[in-house]
Formats: sequence, structure tokens, C-alpha cells
Amino acid sequence: MRRRSVERCAQIETEARVLARTGLYRDARTIEMALVMRGFREATEMFGNRWTQSELDRLCGEAIRRRQEKMAA
Repeated sequence: MRRRSVERCAQIETEARVLARTGLYRDARTIEMALVMRGFREATEMFGNRWTQSELDRLCGEAIRRRQEKMAA
């Protein structure tokens, strides 16, 4: 993989984790759509990886729970 594409892949993964930690997205699919809308067309290929999906789903779930707990407090 070329250096530029490796850097782009890392950028997309970082952005995906940032979005997941906001608590505003329910799962990897909604993050994928948000990234594509932001111009990261390569996100579709990356999100075919089950590990990536699982990690983002987990991060989304944790962030949503924290967000709900904050709102309830």
C-alpha cells in the first residue's frame, strides 16, 4: 500500500473513532455514512472489515451510555 493511502486510511480510522466517541452515532454503519458524506469515499471499503465494525459499534455503545447517564444526572 502506498504511503499516501496508508495515511488516508489512518485519517479515516481516526475520524471514525472520534465520531464514535461523541455518542451521536448508533453504530459503524451510521459513521460510515457520515464519513462518506464528508468526502471520505474510501470509508466504504474500510467498513467491510468486521473488526472495524465491531470496534466502532462498541465505542458507539459506550459513548451513548455515557451520554445518557450524563443527561439523567
